[in-house]
Amino acid sequence: MLDESNGNTSTVLDFGSGHVHPTKAMDPGLVYDITTMDYIDFLCNSNYTINNIRVLTRKNADCSGAKRAGHIGNLNYPSLSAVFQQYGRRNMSTHFIRRVTNVGEPNSIYKVTIRPPSGSVVTVEPEQLVFRRVGQKLNFLVRVQTMAVKLSPGGTRMQAGSIVWSDGKHEVTSPLTVTMQQPI
Repeated sequence: MLDESNGNTSTVLDFGSGHVHPTKAMDPGLVYDITTMDYIDFLCNSNYTINNIRVLTRKNADCSGAKRAGHIGNLNYPSLSAVFQQYGRRNMSTHFIRRVTNVGEPNSIYKVTIRPPSGSVVTVEPEQLVFRRVGQKLNFLVRVQTMAVKLSPGGTRMQAGSIVWSDGKHEVTSPLTVTMQQPI
């Protein structure tokens, strides 16, 4: 796929999960729900103050649970983006926690297919999600490990992959990017 503005090959940052298919959008199988608390946790982990969060949400917030729960990458979006500052480290890793809701059939089993970004090792736990009923929510953990790459000071390198959950009828794709940055 080409970027229309410059004719260059487009990346996952340009096209995301792909084109919207209206028929498939009416029956997605799984959805990544997000709540007000998910956004508050995101703000907490983005180092917003309690007062800043109160102004934005008009609610009292407690960031103690959010700080223990993880990092800003754990916002329950379908896309995953790991950004590593090399700082002389050879091996780097991070993880993401995601929650999906079954809006398809009851008694559905989704199996994961991992298409890791070049140079990375990606694991997903569990490797299958077993939904007994419609509306049921299940969590999964994505671990990303990568090795340092040779970059000039201030340089970056981004590689893309994906995680696909499938029950044989639905395919739910989550883009995954790994960006390496070499500090100046």
